[in-house]
Amino acid sequence: MTLLNQIFDIYVDLNITLALTAIIWLSAKLVLARLGKRLAFNYQLAILNGLFAVMVLSPVAVAAYQQMQMAQVVPVAGTVNLTDYAVSQYLRGGIAIPAEDFQSILGLRSRLTESVLSFAPGAGMAVVLFLLAGFTYFGAKLAVSVVRLNRMLAACHTWRCAGRLHLLLSDRALVPFSARGLRRHYVVIPSDLLARSEDLKLVLKHELQHVRQGDVTWEIGLELLRPFFFWNPFFYLWKSEVERLRELACDQKVTDDANVDLRSYCMCLLRAAQAGLRKRQNLSAKDRVGNVAAVALIEVQNRLLRRSPAQKLRRRVEALLERDRLRPHWGFVCLAVLPMIAVVFLSALSIQKPADWTQDRLMLSTIINLERLETINTFGQRPLR
Repeated sequence: MTLLNQIFDIYVDLNITLALTAIIWLSAKLVLARLGKRLAFNYQLAILNGLFAVMVLSPVAVAAYQQMQMAQVVPVAGTVNLTDYAVSQYLRGGIAIPAEDFQSILGLRSRLTESVLSFAPGAGMAVVLFLLAGFTYFGAKLAVSVVRLNRMLAACHTWRCAGRLHLLLSDRALVPFSARGLRRHYVVIPSDLLARSEDLKLVLKHELQHVRQGDVTWEIGLELLRPFFFWNPFFYLWKSEVERLRELACDQKVTDDANVDLRSYCMCLLRAAQAGLRKRQNLSAKDRVGNVAAVALIEVQNRLLRRSPAQKLRRRVEALLERDRLRPHWGFVCLAVLPMIAVVFLSALSIQKPADWTQDRLMLSTIINLERLETINTFGQRPLR
């Protein structure tokens, strides 16, 4: 197997594992909802980020596991593979289709991979062009957005500095937001917010909480992966969940402070949204900056096929009024998440390409040869009269 084949297999496996991980997360949410349990938003966000990290690192974990099998550290009998399981079920009579058709189904992925990597005319070439066009478009879009964001940061005025944290003032920012570079963290505040001292305090609490949670780093990671997962609907579902939970978790943490008045915080969000919408109407499109690699206080831009900013603001205010969410010990949460991590790992392991030759696959090949031989012998017989 060439290096290109290995890279493409890892890419396909990651997309499948992402879909399975999203299904696992949604299933866990559904179970909690059926049980009437509502977990605090910061716990949900931590679980979501942890599962995503497990998903991204799954190829490394699978490769390590396979190396341990080769070194006989892990028994080969413990192999988990969907293809091998399907072959086993076929040999036991659990699947009733012709052996040659069954083998053709098992080899579908290999044929598609070969078609794509060989730039075969038709479907193979179409897939290659589609992936290249999508990667180029979203990669260029990311680069342009980052350049625009850097220009905006360069145009800001430095207000305060504390170590690697820089507080900046901007006349162009629609709403307050957080961003980061390789070493520095930035919190950008619209300059007109200085006239509202109470709102300024709440906004700073909110944005500094984003910095503490590492939300900007996770956002950068997701945006860097978008060109690779641009065609996968589960990526957008996952990103939407992260965006929703990080704002709710941040709101929850800020309002947990006894010195923060809940009503004042909700009104602050409303005023920030109103101010952002006014600025958005006054600024031209080229003067606006997207929230790529940044985390804003509140969204004021309409996005296609997504909930409107007004709906998101309403959901955040409603969530702030829910004060009875579960906050178990982190050790208990880690124990509860271990089965989910195990399922993600087993899912990633089960979709790997099987070994070229196993005892079951040799038996399947023998059955196919016997069926072909029987067909040849049948053609050689004289028809009965």
